[in-house]
Amino acid sequence: MRPWLTASAATLVAALVTGVSVAVDVVGSPAVDEVGPVDAVYVIGPVETRIEEALAVMDRGVAPVLLATTSVHAGTGEPYATDHCGLRTATYRVECVLPDPYSTRGEARILGDRAAGHGWSRVAVMTSTPHAGRTRLLMERCTDAEVLLWTTDAATDRSLRGRVRAGLYQSAAWVKTQVLRGC
Repeated sequence: MRPWLTASAATLVAALVTGVSVAVDVVGSPAVDEVGPVDAVYVIGPVETRIEEALAVMDRGVAPVLLATTSVHAGTGEPYATDHCGLRTATYRVECVLPDPYSTRGEARILGDRAAGHGWSRVAVMTSTPHAGRTRLLMERCTDAEVLLWTTDAATDRSLRGRVRAGLYQSAAWVKTQVLRGC
């Protein structure tokens, strides 16, 4: 075999092994924190698949504020109202926010702005397990507050196809997050 071909094959195998290990570590088994008291909780999009569990956590008295990303209609790009926006209970209120850009990076910027503006020192973010590693990275880049990550997988596609799709998407997004540094 030619030396350049051997080197190319070895590089390809190393890249594949690295990619799979990142996917398994970052996407498949990210670090998740215990639910406990924080200054605010932020449930990120798509909120309609996570809001019920987020409200149940809030009912445990973990925080006085729940931020929730406003959902956007996929076809029109227009935000639409949901029943939880503006909700007030005896122990917390729900504030809906619209990130710009409408992405995890935009959500991280909102959290950073709110944490700085309100003096929050400890916040929690709720998302799905495959999204947790990248979410933590972006949120920590955008705020000085301690960031806890809580997962909810109520509407996650747990089929093999769904897991593979989520793994591929989140792994590629993780690489993008490594390339595009900063908040």
